[in-house]
Amino acid sequence: GIATQIVVKLMPNAQAVRTIVAVFEEMEQGSRAVSAVIAGGIVPAALEMIDALAIEAVTYNIDADYMKGAGAVLLIEVDGLKEAVLVEEAAVLEICRGLGAREIRVAEAPEDREKLWAARKGAFGALGRLAPNYYILDGVVPRTKLSEVLVRVGDICERYGFRLANVFHAGDGNLHPCVAFDERVPGESERVLEAGAEIMEVCVEVGGSITGEHGVGLEKKKFMSLIFSPH
Repeated sequence: GIATQIVVKLMPNAQAVRTIVAVFEEMEQGSRAVSAVIAGGIVPAALEMIDALAIEAVTYNIDADYMKGAGAVLLIEVDGLKEAVLVEEAAVLEICRGLGAREIRVAEAPEDREKLWAARKGAFGALGRLAPNYYILDGVVPRTKLSEVLVRVGDICERYGFRLANVFHAGDGNLHPCVAFDERVPGESERVLEAGAEIMEVCVEVGGSITGEHGVGLEKKKFMSLIFSPH
């Protein structure tokens, strides 16, 4: 395609920004917090989550002892007018405390916010500590189905004998299961693709789709029939 016109809009920087990290013992608690934030009418600038195995990997690389042993870490960022941000921050904190967050950290200064973002941003790079290879998937599901899908994806990987780390955009229901494997083991590359196919089927079955943001290429074209007719 050829772009003949591009329309842009200047947007002012947010007057205030708060980054909140909530640490939960169980993934179920984190998933319920995501649903509660959205149900509360809050539209965060970011709503991200990493699970226990991703936490295990990333805490090798960064100073985040408060995360160790957790089942899920939820990162929520709210921005906008100062008064609105204060209201949304209070609502998010109340939700997370109500759902049993074992620790909550809040940052306003850019350097402090960057420290809280370090675990999420460094998660993919840290997965090399788990295995020589990992297969990252991209699927999207309704936010109300997050807990169910995460359990089912975990069951699939357990059945195939693979370790699983989840790093995902929880606010969008956009999942990135990362399946750790070793391509040097005969048959593992084929088996990890089989596991990935089952994961895609689960995403579609619950009302989602085979991609949340990265599109369809050689790997996924065979899954198109899950969501489209032959025509």
